[in-house]
Amino acid sequence: MGCKVLWLNVALLSFLMIGKHVRAQCTQPSFPSKNVVVSESSVLAETFPDGSTVTFECDIGHKPVNSRASKYVTCEGNQWTSLELECTKKSCGSPPEFHNGRYEKEGILFGNKITAVCNTGYMLDGLIKDRWCRDQGWDGRDPVCEVVKCKAPPAIVNGQLGEQPLDSYEYQQVVSYRCNSGLSLIGSSTLHCSDNGTFIPDPPKCLDVCPKPEIPHAYRSAGRPPPYILKNFLEYKCDDGYTMKGDSHILCTENGWDPKPPKCIGPCRRPNLERNVILTKEFLKKESFSYGSKVTFECIDGYEPVDSTVSKSVTCEENNWTELLLTCKALPTTTTTSTIVTSTIVTSTIVTSTIVTSKARPNKDAIDRPDLPDQPSSSNVPRTLGIVFGVLIVFGLAIGGVFGYKKYRSKHEKVETEEREGELKL
Repeated sequence: MGCKVLWLNVALLSFLMIGKHVRAQCTQPSFPSKNVVVSESSVLAETFPDGSTVTFECDIGHKPVNSRASKYVTCEGNQWTSLELECTKKSCGSPPEFHNGRYEKEGILFGNKITAVCNTGYMLDGLIKDRWCRDQGWDGRDPVCEVVKCKAPPAIVNGQLGEQPLDSYEYQQVVSYRCNSGLSLIGSSTLHCSDNGTFIPDPPKCLDVCPKPEIPHAYRSAGRPPPYILKNFLEYKCDDGYTMKGDSHILCTENGWDPKPPKCIGPCRRPNLERNVILTKEFLKKESFSYGSKVTFECIDGYEPVDSTVSKSVTCEENNWTELLLTCKALPTTTTTSTIVTSTIVTSTIVTSTIVTSKARPNKDAIDRPDLPDQPSSSNVPRTLGIVFGVLIVFGLAIGGVFGYKKYRSKHEKVETEEREGELKL
């Protein structure tokens, strides 16, 4: 009985010792917020028994915040003790300066980037312009900025450079152009080597932008003789009898003469329209009219406007008259009856005559000849004709009365003779 109890106690003690041994172990430690990593000797282990010690070190590109802080942790049971070591990013320091350029920086700590930028007029020698802050400092080499160069400037037609051309030109070097005699230089006469390796602005052009103006019936009153270049001016006057259309003063610009050369416009001949119209009295005696002149028309006698609201005038424009809108139509024909009563002394017989007058279209040949001497107004023609016809009729009636009276007298005398002869026979 005693042996059995002893065996049970030994078995229980062994079980407790084995259970304690199984529970007393730690997994691999990790402290990500402290920027540390497990040393190489402990990396491969997955579990650590109670009492084990693990060493930590700063991650790449980092350094201890406190160099005296402990780098070790111990497994106690199934937990690790606290780690005193804490690390921060290393600084690469300010990058070195270089000629004709500068760095654009994100920062100077581990992992940051800087970019080399050349000053205006310079370009980086090589393709690599970025440098990174590594564990041992800035990588790469110091950049080199070389001055920008331009090839020889382009040639121009009818012009040349003002100096002997070079094989290449450095940034900001200037070249100048000039044109052949008699031509105007359009654009900038000077170009400079720009920061992108080309000359700017575009090269100029040599053109005959202002040829000699050809203006019939005009003469130059001021300004130099040809050839003409930029900023030359001219003034013109027209010959006698001609009128200027446009500005007499013109200036040579990059786009030619400004304003455009004027014109000298000749006069218009007197208009003669065969449309039952005639010039008003104040224009009949003039043979020519200057540019811009206006004349008015009216309907001939016996006619009236078709539309009284339209314009009755025309304008002289460059030797021609504008269109006349006035049109005329014949007046309605009217008939007038007049009665003339004539009586004789010896009879009570009354003779009546009728006079018929009408307004007729006047002689067209007379209308188309305004240069003839002034004629009586055509408005009096109907009245004059009426008077003439009246006089003729009265005169005819008078003659008829006389002949009637004579015939009556002759018949009366014949009767008296026959009566006297009868009395004598008795």
